[in-house]
Amino acid sequence: MEFNPEDGASRSGFELLPPGEYDIEVIESEERTSQKGNQMIALTLQAKHPDGYDSRIWDYLVSVPAAVFKIKMFCDATGLAKYYESGTLTAENCLGRRAKARVIVEEGRDGFGDRNSVAEYLTSSGVAPTATEPATTAPAPVGESDIPF
Repeated sequence: MEFNPEDGASRSGFELLPPGEYDIEVIESEERTSQKGNQMIALTLQAKHPDGYDSRIWDYLVSVPAAVFKIKMFCDATGLAKYYESGTLTAENCLGRRAKARVIVEEGRDGFGDRNSVAEYLTSSGVAPTATEPATTAPAPVGESDIPF
């Protein structure tokens, strides 16, 4: 096999996406337990970088009251609303699902560099599903200590 090593320098799949809306697909999904002992589903999402190559984003659906709004957004945007309503979602349900997501860049912390993050999952109309919380209440941050990085 022959290849040009310079081709790998800038298109590693780990280069950050610029903030914006992207079509995403769940390419890996795994049920895990967070560091604090909460149930969660770790998602590996794939989106197309504006330069045309695939890029990955990691997201976590954590089963804590402060983060249920994100599970609802994900389920509504990916056609899994019936699973949300039942209160049960599995990694298998998530695998292969497609949606639109608003991606942001989060500043690095704890020795890690900047990273892409899903700010919200969007319905096919391009708007975030209505949260179950009052509109005057800002969503609580997803327990940072629940995310394994």
